[in-house]
Amino acid sequence: MSDGLFPDLRPHHFCVSVPDLEASIAWWRQLFGFDVDFRFRIPHIGAKTAFVRRGAFRIELFEIDGSAPAPSERLNPNSDLREQGGKHICFSVEDPQAALEALFERGATIVGVRRGEGPMRPEADPRLNAEPGRQPAMAIFIRDPAGALVELVRRDDFGD
Repeated sequence: MSDGLFPDLRPHHFCVSVPDLEASIAWWRQLFGFDVDFRFRIPHIGAKTAFVRRGAFRIELFEIDGSAPAPSERLNPNSDLREQGGKHICFSVEDPQAALEALFERGATIVGVRRGEGPMRPEADPRLNAEPGRQPAMAIFIRDPAGALVELVRRDDFGD
């Protein structure tokens, strides 16, 4: 593998524009265990900002006066892919089905579930026992309070 131009390159953060900074901080804390790393303001653009962190990974949350909500086509993983640009953040977990059920129990907005080789589909009740013969989830998409998509995949599927 090439080191490209920057052999010391490492991921630093992912950024999300949000309608309510405090609600977003609470969401990332409650569902994924992120804690506030630091906060700051950018007065000339009317931004309140917080970095939340879990381990070495950070998410930057911006609340900007007058920002527009995400368009409806960006709120679904299948239609979002039809528009170019940034898409979603993804985390790997050992057991996506267990993660899905924990998120469902906490009221997360679940917008897509992939089981086996089938397509990503929304499910009203994604629990394994809600449908006879249901396969465990391999990947899921949820939506944060700002409409940003968050994916969870099975760790073994991607070699982490």
